[in-house]
Amino acid sequence: MKLNEILEISKKRSEARLKEIREQLSLPFFRTNDQSLWNGKPRKIVVVGSGIGGMASGALFAKIGHQVTVLELNKKHIGGHGRCLTFNHMPYSMGPQYVWEFGEKMIGDRFLEFLDIKKSNPFVPMALDGFERVFIGNRDDTCNYCFIDFKVPMGLDNFRNELKGLFPEESEKLDALFDDMIAVFQTYKSHLRRNAANEGRILLATKFLMTGKVPMEMKLKLGRSIYLSVKEFFDHYEIPNMIRRILYGHGGIFAENESEMSAIAYIVGTGNYHSGAWYPKYGFKHFFDSLAGIIESAGGCVKTGKKVIRLETDNDLVNRAICEDGTAYECDFLFSDISPRLTYGLLGQDTEKFDYTPSHCIPTCCIGVEKGLASIAQMKGRNYWWQDGTEVDYKDPDMHQPPQMLFIGSPSANGFGKPDTPTDDALVVFCPGNYEQEKEIYKKGHAAVAEFKNRLADHIVAILDKNVFPGIRSRVLFSKIISSIDIENHTNGEMANAYGRRLSAEEILKGPIKEENCPGNLYNVSATKNSPGIAAGIFTAELIFNELTGWKI
Repeated sequence: MKLNEILEISKKRSEARLKEIREQLSLPFFRTNDQSLWNGKPRKIVVVGSGIGGMASGALFAKIGHQVTVLELNKKHIGGHGRCLTFNHMPYSMGPQYVWEFGEKMIGDRFLEFLDIKKSNPFVPMALDGFERVFIGNRDDTCNYCFIDFKVPMGLDNFRNELKGLFPEESEKLDALFDDMIAVFQTYKSHLRRNAANEGRILLATKFLMTGKVPMEMKLKLGRSIYLSVKEFFDHYEIPNMIRRILYGHGGIFAENESEMSAIAYIVGTGNYHSGAWYPKYGFKHFFDSLAGIIESAGGCVKTGKKVIRLETDNDLVNRAICEDGTAYECDFLFSDISPRLTYGLLGQDTEKFDYTPSHCIPTCCIGVEKGLASIAQMKGRNYWWQDGTEVDYKDPDMHQPPQMLFIGSPSANGFGKPDTPTDDALVVFCPGNYEQEKEIYKKGHAAVAEFKNRLADHIVAILDKNVFPGIRSRVLFSKIISSIDIENHTNGEMANAYGRRLSAEEILKGPIKEENCPGNLYNVSATKNSPGIAAGIFTAELIFNELTGWKI
């Protein structure tokens, strides 16, 4: 795309929309900052949902003396998409496998320190020489084929150099691409330091277009990337197909098609990713249990099996949360860790006006493996990705066919809890899901669901055996599929979405989710309203904590 084309696109598509976005971004992050409601005295706070936004918010307010009650619909587990399930005494994180922004004095580190749980929750850096390993293609010894086994080193410059070493003929294109990615990311970070921890609050990048301190060249680069998909972004630099597969090898963290994924979201997310990645030494269950402990030690509680069905209001304020079992919880403030649509449904208000689309869903396969396969032990500090070599379809995959992408982590290799049977290893594998197709399968009954799950597990094990862990098939002890419909039942997420809201270019340009006629003491801390990820959830919690109390962490 040439410069004059960029300017023409910006002129035609951006002026009115950017004006509206700027007006929205000039307001406080949360809908209201009414200090008259917050007088500093201990208040009753009810949190609906125990995802990272809700638990982090609850822990911060409990730490300074407020009474916090968390209501979670899941009967056994807290954490939302970060919940941990146990199969054959082995723990499996159903969502996060790593975090970013947990280095010294970063938002995650400051959060742990403020809550006095840093020593009990050490976070370990992932392997610098290859924190990710990307497998592309299918091994086939019977004919000519292309198969890539690429270790992604930490740091964008290191990533660039490894790619140039593998594809020297594309060095010039790679330099141009990485130079612009690094420039946009660094400018984003330096001009938006207050939001540095929030990899998902992409729309704040439009403030680049409002400040004279940012060079015009950078504004043009940002303006282009706001409107482009990742595919169009790569097209601009004429990046070949195989390099694209590696560059978007971690596309599963966005659950978005390359042809629709927002380029600016990709740049900022990838920049954060390569600035440092960590994992909790004792696992994410221990991390969420520590947050629950903060709330409980301050006199609050975290209750499971509490499905909120109604929020009662008086004088434009929420005063009670009513649960399905008939219990009621009074509140001075309510933090909702469920989506805006679901929250407004609890208020009895119209939800059709919300113009956002939930992200695509990601089913999970938990696999137990007889210990002794060296290739699994090598996963310590690393995550693995496999793709079939074509653009992955996250939008409408056929669940009857083998997956196009797998994201693989190993709880046992990273020491996430110690199984009672030390001969076992554990793998947690994610793949693209299809909510509507899976829902139709569930309508056919138990036998159809069992057949679907068995078939998907067989497909996943076959791919792993052929391309990632040769010999694993004979060592598999069990494989359990947690489908998109299971995820919906466990979390109540809209359409079993993985990351709250889609990260497509079209969705990004819609701007922040508008909340009208919302009670003055209700704040939405969900990933759908704000941003996905552990660091982003903590950032959301820190922001509401600061805006209401004046405290900083």
